[in-house]
Amino acid sequence: MVTGSVVTTIDGLCIVLSSDLVMLFLSVLLRISDGQLRDDLMTLLIAGHETTAAMLTWTLYELEKPESAVFLREVQEEIDTVLEGRSPTFEELTQLPALRACLLEALRLYPEPPLLIRRCIAGDDVAVGPLCHDVESETVSFLPGQDIFISTWSLQRSETLWGEDASSFNPHRWKEKLNGNGLWQGYSPEKSTNYPDERATDYAFLPFGAGSRKCVGDNFALLEAEAVLVALLQRFEFKASVGKRNVEMTTGATIHTAGGLMMEVKKRTDRRAKKHGEGRKEVDVKGVVSMEKKLRGTVAQRIEPEALVVPTAKELRMLFTAQKEDVRKLSPTPELFEALEKAYKQCQEVTKEYSKTFYLGSQLLDQDEQRVVWAIYNWCRSTDELVDGPEAANTTMADLEEWEERLNRIFQLQVPADGDPADLAMVDSIRKFSLIQRPFQDMVGGMAMDLVKERYATFYELEVYCYRVAGTVGIMTLPVLGFDPMQNFTEELQEETIAAAMSLGVAFQLTNILRDVGEDARRGRIYVPLEDLTRFGITEDEVLEASQTEGLLYHEKKWKDFMEFQMQRCEEEYENAKAGIVGLSEVNRLGVMAALYVYGDILHRIRENNYDNLSRRAYVPFIDKVFLMGKAWLKCQELKKVAQENIRSGKVFTRRKEH
Repeated sequence: MVTGSVVTTIDGLCIVLSSDLVMLFLSVLLRISDGQLRDDLMTLLIAGHETTAAMLTWTLYELEKPESAVFLREVQEEIDTVLEGRSPTFEELTQLPALRACLLEALRLYPEPPLLIRRCIAGDDVAVGPLCHDVESETVSFLPGQDIFISTWSLQRSETLWGEDASSFNPHRWKEKLNGNGLWQGYSPEKSTNYPDERATDYAFLPFGAGSRKCVGDNFALLEAEAVLVALLQRFEFKASVGKRNVEMTTGATIHTAGGLMMEVKKRTDRRAKKHGEGRKEVDVKGVVSMEKKLRGTVAQRIEPEALVVPTAKELRMLFTAQKEDVRKLSPTPELFEALEKAYKQCQEVTKEYSKTFYLGSQLLDQDEQRVVWAIYNWCRSTDELVDGPEAANTTMADLEEWEERLNRIFQLQVPADGDPADLAMVDSIRKFSLIQRPFQDMVGGMAMDLVKERYATFYELEVYCYRVAGTVGIMTLPVLGFDPMQNFTEELQEETIAAAMSLGVAFQLTNILRDVGEDARRGRIYVPLEDLTRFGITEDEVLEASQTEGLLYHEKKWKDFMEFQMQRCEEEYENAKAGIVGLSEVNRLGVMAALYVYGDILHRIRENNYDNLSRRAYVPFIDKVFLMGKAWLKCQELKKVAQENIRSGKVFTRRKEH
């Protein structure tokens, strides 16, 4: 198999072309400029998928209405009869006329786009049609350079052309001939090619435009929509959520729902597949272990020098990809509504009590995402309490091994026997967002480091620790925050987003360490690298003594220089993270950016405290947090423009060159 290539033949000779060469080959043959080629690709990849998604949304919206029950049953019976539970082949997709009629009817009622614009080049006189009620002459004149606006919304819902039911969803209309009106020739099914196009309807139906500017991907778009709709209607039953039947509409380049299409979904097995014992069946996955690659060895082995490593962004990307495939094989979510509500509520209360900054950032996420980040925070706090809580003095490496076994069961979607609600919340989070296990395991490894290490000789050692106890949180939450698909078009761009998430976690932990130097020293711990203390002429004893005696060390130049060195290193991590937030889904960028600004401001507070982090603890007042959230909002507006420019310029389609 050749990946990213096209096989072609010239005079019987088989040639394999890479995707880059195909683009070059086509551009040379067709004399297409780079700009035009880019614009065409953008139209295909962005506009095409957006309009297809809108068409599918409105089709489901219409089919689930009670008055459309007859059409839905007809389509389901057609799918069951033709496919018998199988995934469709190309030939079988052409044998689903009722399905295609439903998609076309949705396109008629909700044209994508609702308005076409054309410019008259040389001037023309056009005969007056049946919709021109106020025109007295027999023709309408268009001047050279004049722009013409064609309202496909009005055209395709006109009662003059389509009859009294023009605004109703009726897929059966495509079966019958429609007589003309005046100069309009009507609709003739026999003139249709692969679908009833503008010629069959004498330009009363323009689903993909018309003329030389007609969409070149019309047949592909319909085929794509059919394949997706078949997959949905084979697997699921849809019903409008209670109180959500009235859907608000908004328009732009396309017509789409203002707040999404809220549906209640349940699994469906078609009767023929069940009768014949074929097709998609429920799979018993009880006891099946996730196929994700696990860390080898015990928790204790992760503190050995050779095990002190940070996974690469590529390794983590591959785990994300593998886990998405694994979760598809997992058993369906059990009906545990009340128990889950209780579990997530517990996680919320813990987050709200112990991390006001994290909780504040979570308020900017959607409800489902909020609940999962609370579950993740609760698990992380419970893990941290093993080595830093009231009973930490009694914790042994065996306790961490037992905690990881519990983690393994959670990732096998088994709720532990003690019935801790938080574990149920984690199981549900894994189901919903395909969380990967590696960062959770790495955090347990970080706790093992805390159990045996009170000093860090080098920054590399500290960096591993920071990744394990905090950088992992960025990786844990990344599936929740979501990749922006257009900003992560290549594997390399996905890895840049993953690396940014790791940087943000490391920056948070370095900030914690610099804020709490005195507090940690009073417990006998020094997290700042010993090699850096030596570089600036500071001893361990000086740090320990200054943490016990107010007024020592922090006012000396060597301490200020040392702190500036550490904070600049930390600020570099923040900058790396800030640049990568553009790779997150747009709706969740603000929550992350707000946390970055608020946490990053702690460094500013340390400077305001004259670098006294030995006897004082820097914090950000609430009113300043509100101001910083506004600043974060403005930065996200800038990122939105960056994201749009990345798409416009074609950067998202560029594969980074290997050096």
